[in-house]
Amino acid sequence: MSAFAFDNFIKKEIRKVIDYANDNIYQLDDILDMMNGQMDNPGTKPEHQVLVPIGRLICYYLVDHPNKGRCHYFQIKPDVSGEYPDRPTIEYIMKEFGIEKPLLDEHIKIDEKYADTNIILSIV
Repeated sequence: MSAFAFDNFIKKEIRKVIDYANDNIYQLDDILDMMNGQMDNPGTKPEHQVLVPIGRLICYYLVDHPNKGRCHYFQIKPDVSGEYPDRPTIEYIMKEFGIEKPLLDEHIKIDEKYADTNIILSIV
């Protein structure tokens, strides 16, 4: 696994991001505005970001979907060597964010254009 164990400092930063995400939940209209360039993506907001060992940037936010309900969103950048996170790394990150839900292949999308691994998980 390419993930390092997160120390207490990183865990505190994760807690701040989770708290911010819970206080600033996006709606479907917000996502459409982001797609149309009318609103900044959460990945540009430091309040949604955690920089973890080996230079990997994690963005976390919540979205209320009319059909799916509330969903966890992750955008994970490759590490400093350009390596995308593997499945065990993603599962470790999710656990550190308090998410115990099983991770399926359909939840993981690699966007090479923006160099992101995107994960979307329904809360329920």
